[in-house]
Amino acid sequence: MDPNSVLFVTAMGAILGIVLGFMVSGEGYGWFFNAIAGAVGAIGGGHLMASTGADMGPMLDAGIAACAASGLSAMVLRT
Repeated sequence: MDPNSVLFVTAMGAILGIVLGFMVSGEGYGWFFNAIAGAVGAIGGGHLMASTGADMGPMLDAGIAACAASGLSAMVLRT
């Protein structure tokens, strides 16, 4: 990925993490940890999915990975 795409994917993952954090946890600093988890999941998961048969393009791969990572961290923080 070129640097602009990496920046866009990181921002998209952070925004998805914040949205999921507010939807699931609702209060506290869960949104902050979900933003981090979404951004890291978007970068790492996007690259991981690109090397498998589930490749659907870099942006969609990163979006799915960001939702999975931030959803997992939101559920862990909720308990």
